[in-house]
Amino acid sequence: MQDHFGPARALIERAPFRVGVFARSADAETLLEHDPDQALPSASVIKVPLVMTLYADAADGRIDLERRMRLGDRVDGSGVLRDLRDVADLSLRDLAALTMILSDNTATNLVIDAVGVERVAERLAEWGCRKTALRRRMYDFEAAKRGLENVATARELASLLAILVEGRCRDRSTSDAVLAVMERCADDTMLRRFLAPGTMVPSKSGTLDASRNDVAVFRGPERTVLVAAFTSHVEDHLAAEHLLGILGRCAAVAAGLAVPPLPFGD
Repeated sequence: MQDHFGPARALIERAPFRVGVFARSADAETLLEHDPDQALPSASVIKVPLVMTLYADAADGRIDLERRMRLGDRVDGSGVLRDLRDVADLSLRDLAALTMILSDNTATNLVIDAVGVERVAERLAEWGCRKTALRRRMYDFEAAKRGLENVATARELASLLAILVEGRCRDRSTSDAVLAVMERCADDTMLRRFLAPGTMVPSKSGTLDASRNDVAVFRGPERTVLVAAFTSHVEDHLAAEHLLGILGRCAAVAAGLAVPPLPFGD
């Protein structure tokens, strides 16, 4: 079978930063892997298992997506709630949407408060994730100083994407609800960087000062390809985003999606 991931593999092998990547088909064929089991800072990609837990628990009747949460203190970083001072409360459904679509950190913290760090850990264990962990709220620098860092591995995040694709996040409708909100993720600077405009790809990215991460589901006529990519010790952010963009383009081609010519040539 044709190796569609050659360009990405070449960039990964000479990357001047740490890379953890796992790409697989929906039927479990490994397409590309590079240090897929190293736990790296997850940044906002950790919001994927958080929202999966929220929706699965809602389907189980443990929590109500219509429950309204008072916003209280806003935190910095990505999102819009820090600037919307006249919004007093929102439903967990809307907070989850802001968490995934705009990666809003205030919304994320409210979802964490409602679900609980321990509950996310329980769900991750149920889903077979042993290294991926949500350990603290967003922008909790005191917790970070104590060594509480949110981490993930590429293999485990790809497995969570597989759970969604297979309809095993509680059930088919719950899985589809999570994929639908991921499909509206506003960040197209990484795995979706070199795709055709309008290509619908459920994804969730994350950035830190020294990390550029992204996970995505590429559903095409040939197959469905699941990709999880994490980086750390990044000094040149554009280089990391370029690498992830080439990786996503390779995945799109492997899935049978049409891609435009690269803006800088092949």
